[in-house]
Amino acid sequence: MFSDLELMEIQAEVLFQYDISGRMEQINDPLKMNAPLFFLGRTKDGNVTKFHSALSNTKIDEIKKVIAKDSTNVKLSKLITIFKSSTQPIRNLWIGPAYVFPDNFNRPSSAIRMTKENRHLLLEGFPTIFEQLEWRQPCFGIIEDGFVVSVCCSARRSSSAAEASVETMEKYRGRGYGVQTAIAWANALQEEGIIPLYSTSWDNFSSQTIAGKLKLYSYGVDFHIS
Repeated sequence: MFSDLELMEIQAEVLFQYDISGRMEQINDPLKMNAPLFFLGRTKDGNVTKFHSALSNTKIDEIKKVIAKDSTNVKLSKLITIFKSSTQPIRNLWIGPAYVFPDNFNRPSSAIRMTKENRHLLLEGFPTIFEQLEWRQPCFGIIEDGFVVSVCCSARRSSSAAEASVETMEKYRGRGYGVQTAIAWANALQEEGIIPLYSTSWDNFSSQTIAGKLKLYSYGVDFHIS
């Protein structure tokens, strides 16, 4: 059983790739997109902070001072002000809850596994996942009208954990398909001995609804500045 702080550390390892000094460099997927400038994972046990390799030591020291001043109630507005004063403009802010599936989840699901043999069923609604299927495994879908209408697969993955990505075509939402695919995905990972994680933003209400129906445990809150 992992503590909340340990789970946040595990999630940070899943999300990003790091240089030899432990600074973030890239998103942890084959597209190799640039990592955010700053990551803060807040839990009841403490905070996990990660910094991009492009940030100066001076800027990192400023951020650390804000966090150290009140580590249990970090003023996000002060962190944003630090970055606003930088020559590198803020392009994106992300904040939202981070969840983990309960141990021994093992709930029944009607979703089927997507493989090389049936991947063509993804083309109608999920052409990107069709192209990326190999590194998105495990991947599970609900088939209706002859094609996949809802899917859950791995957004990013490490040797110890994976982060869920759930999508449902708009016409087929509200039928519980996202929950079914997420159940099958989590079951498959736990059979491999991999921790299934699930995070979302505060403004993604449908994703939070899925987390609630799955009865996931929230171990903290993520905050990214890009």
